[in-house]
Amino acid sequence: MPMPQTKHTYCTWHISSKFSEKLSYLYTNYPEFKTEFNAYVYKSLTPTEFEGRWEQLVEKYDLEDHAWLNDMYAIRTQGIGAYTKQHFSAGMTTTSRSESINSFFDEYVQSSTGLKEFIENSQKALETQYLKEVKADYGTEQLERRLVLHSSLKMHASEIYTKEMFKRFQKELMKSTCYIVNSVKNNGTYISKLYLVEKATLLENCRRKYRVTVFMYEKIECSCKNFEHFGMICKHIIRYLDKKQKIKIPESLIMGRWTINGNKIVGSLSYALLAIGNDGASQPLRYGALCKSFQDLADSGSCSVSLYKYLMGVIDREKRYLKDTFADEERSERTHEAKTQEDYQHDPIFDPPTSKTKGRKKKI
Repeated sequence: MPMPQTKHTYCTWHISSKFSEKLSYLYTNYPEFKTEFNAYVYKSLTPTEFEGRWEQLVEKYDLEDHAWLNDMYAIRTQGIGAYTKQHFSAGMTTTSRSESINSFFDEYVQSSTGLKEFIENSQKALETQYLKEVKADYGTEQLERRLVLHSSLKMHASEIYTKEMFKRFQKELMKSTCYIVNSVKNNGTYISKLYLVEKATLLENCRRKYRVTVFMYEKIECSCKNFEHFGMICKHIIRYLDKKQKIKIPESLIMGRWTINGNKIVGSLSYALLAIGNDGASQPLRYGALCKSFQDLADSGSCSVSLYKYLMGVIDREKRYLKDTFADEERSERTHEAKTQEDYQHDPIFDPPTSKTKGRKKKI
């Protein structure tokens, strides 16, 4: 299925790991090159700024014919932050998150795992993740937030964000106290207003000016693109809101997935009920369909002790009914499944080579 809105990017760690190898000559002969190069690659805020800096770098060090740098420049829209930060990626710039998920599943599934065990172990892995999410939701909803710095914005953030995202907001809020906001003279239009935010603790000639643009209907953008890239309001916008004595974070700067009710708003993933005719389907498919059907029921039953006890009572009652009513059918089906698995294992096509047959082809 085509996904036209998907933005493909390269892992910044894998790219930067090649710097010392591909640019060793420049690092050795020009001590200042590394500092300039890293600043241009990592600290350029906009594509225009990066393009201008890159031209200066190429001209200064005569790099027009540097093959590797030309290749990197060709894929700049997929590997340079000035371009990739225009798109949401939950702040991820490397493949470390996907690799951590792979290592998580490696605890449950290996290359030697059979099909039946693969389904069962995958279900266990998903259940483990689900329980962690339930625990995190409980901490978000029930545990009181510790306010390091009291402010109206922080109180509002503690009411809307999850526990983890609230911690991130606190860090941005603390950093924002070092910044000052200066308004720019109106350019004759009333569609937007521009503010320059800079770090007051640095020398004036070393300060980086971030552009905070305020549009109509409380739409606010910052040149750092932290909200577009990660979905969390940045310290520069927080400083602007504090200066304007705002008591709440504008709705346009609140991403639903990071809020306390994010899961409830989005809801459970939709799925199509498995159609099982008279000819039936395999046991793993039926098992998977039942697990999906019970997922919403389990979510509702875990909301309170009374609901949990009621639902467990229903499950116990239905288990006894199934055992008394369909015992013979269940026994027959399990015998059939075991026989099918045994036939599969002894099929000469799938038999592993023995000491007698190893080295020559089998007759089929």
